[in-house]
Amino acid sequence: MARPPTTRLLPLLLALACAPPAPEPMVRGAAVVRLATWNVHDLFDEVDRLTLPGALDEVPPAAEVEARLDAVAAVLDRLGADAVLLQEVEDEALAGRLAARAGYRWVRLLEGNDPRGIDVALLSRLPVEAYRGHAGDAGPDGRTLWPRDAVEAVLDAGGRRLVLVGTHLSSRLSDPDGRRRAVQADALRALADAAAARWGADLVVAGGDLNDEAEAPALAPLLGDGAWVDAAAAMGGAAWTWSDGSARAALDHLVVRAADAGRLLAAGVAAGVDVAAASDHRPVVLELVIP
Repeated sequence: MARPPTTRLLPLLLALACAPPAPEPMVRGAAVVRLATWNVHDLFDEVDRLTLPGALDEVPPAAEVEARLDAVAAVLDRLGADAVLLQEVEDEALAGRLAARAGYRWVRLLEGNDPRGIDVALLSRLPVEAYRGHAGDAGPDGRTLWPRDAVEAVLDAGGRRLVLVGTHLSSRLSDPDGRRRAVQADALRALADAAAARWGADLVVAGGDLNDEAEAPALAPLLGDGAWVDAAAAMGGAAWTWSDGSARAALDHLVVRAADAGRLLAAGVAAGVDVAAASDHRPVVLELVIP
């Protein structure tokens, strides 16, 4: 069953507030997929697994964990994304608990480099053909490149091969001048550029919590030459994605090649009381067609 055309074509800033969960999509012989990225803000479980001296993980009460899982799952269920990149999830077991509540079959999470144990995760309703991380990569200065990880997920979208390249770049607290983010953005661009050939992909989408505005100098290595574009901005649906209660900023992004921008059906930022109750970030969601 295809989604109603009006849902596909309305800007997601409005449509996502009431969009139903997405079925396996096929439109006129082409695959239509809905993708999302969302920083779910310190999603920890009730088990203390980091026992090394100086470990900074949090161990919330079990009831609090259950409430957080319910809140995040409710938003994911409403968004109905076929695949979603999550940031700040503690481990794969916790991601699996979330997936079960939100109706996702495939779960992937690799342990990254953050001392608090917050990692990048993938939940998918599409079959996952391959998944690999880059937590061990070193930057030009020899230091660990990725503060959490950068992952490549290869998905089967109705017989088309879709690759998601997702990450969570250094924050403004640890990298106030953006120099580390710029190096990471350059590496993210390299991964995204190489992904189509490496995996034989029909489409590549990259992004995550990039911790900066799309036009910021730190993200120029990714977006500055125009070869890749911020999907929400391209569709006129760009909005803030993070707030601390006073300041707001658009820190989360999904990007596509400029040559593929014509495949976008809708893109924007999902808002709502349920989103605000679940995280200090708002999800970025896009819908696109893969011929």
